[in-house]
Amino acid sequence: MAYNRRRWGGDGWTHSLRRKGAAVGAPFANWKVWPNTLKAHRLMRLAGAERNDMMKAALFRACYEEGRNVSDTETLVELAVANGMDADTTRTYLCGDEGEAEVLQEIDEARRLGVSGVPFFVIDGDAVKRPFGFSGAVGSEELVALFEEVSGK
Repeated sequence: MAYNRRRWGGDGWTHSLRRKGAAVGAPFANWKVWPNTLKAHRLMRLAGAERNDMMKAALFRACYEEGRNVSDTETLVELAVANGMDADTTRTYLCGDEGEAEVLQEIDEARRLGVSGVPFFVIDGDAVKRPFGFSGAVGSEELVALFEEVSGK
């Protein structure tokens, strides 16, 4: 809460996000850390495509539901091990700088596209001349409507 007060004057901005999340089974029940996610993004690179979905779910659950700090190396090692990764390999990787330049480049590219937070979706369809992006947790009906609009159907 102290961070929220310093940065935004309070946590009012989280209320609608928490309401929307609760409606789809993600209540942000114990969200109390606003981490620097650079190491978590690097962990996703190390995890690779075969573990991507489960690592992402583990990171979100740890941060938003368990109140854990996903910028902490040991927290990330624990999550990696719980998802079938080797502790020593993960720790060595996260304590170095491998993958950092790539993640920072991806962040720069995302910012150029207008991404300022998550979730953020980019849709490319027949009815738009360039990719269409939007931010925020939205329900399935709203997603379907957006897909239909972008596809021209």
